[in-house]
Amino acid sequence: MVQAALLSRDAGVTAESEGEVFDTYTEDGTPLGRELRSVCHAKGIWHRAVYALLFNSAGELLIQRRSPDKKVAPGQWDLSVAEHLSPGESYAEGVARGLEEELGVTLTQDNEFIEVYRLDGYDGPIAFNHQEVTACRWVSLAQLRSDMAAQPQDYTVWFREEMAELDFFGVGRQ
Repeated sequence: MVQAALLSRDAGVTAESEGEVFDTYTEDGTPLGRELRSVCHAKGIWHRAVYALLFNSAGELLIQRRSPDKKVAPGQWDLSVAEHLSPGESYAEGVARGLEEELGVTLTQDNEFIEVYRLDGYDGPIAFNHQEVTACRWVSLAQLRSDMAAQPQDYTVWFREEMAELDFFGVGRQ
């Protein structure tokens, strides 16, 4: 099998804008209203996000290195896509938008969503947004487990937590 190219592109989209607004919720999920991203993060206000785990047909997970310009976890390796939802956006819409904006991956009817949006068998092109991402690489789960254990500081906290929560490494939560 020939591996698809990993290309950098300027998608003209950058997260973390000062004016970005999120729908807000109570801890039990009851809608409250809307608030600026900066206020939500500063005050710990509940808002929604979605993750996508993109696997190729060899079973390797695509991980991305965050831009050094990011305010949170700059330069660390992260999930294939981690996306805040825009106001009124569904999780499915958010993951589709995130895949397109960050990786240039357009969902088709051939993709199947499973729980945390694990997409298997994707061998198409990746054209990551260099304003959001500085690198991508395909990695086996065994190699990822080894790398995370050896260099945990190289990976975002939420990526490490998600891998443990989903028991991708077969060790369960500690």
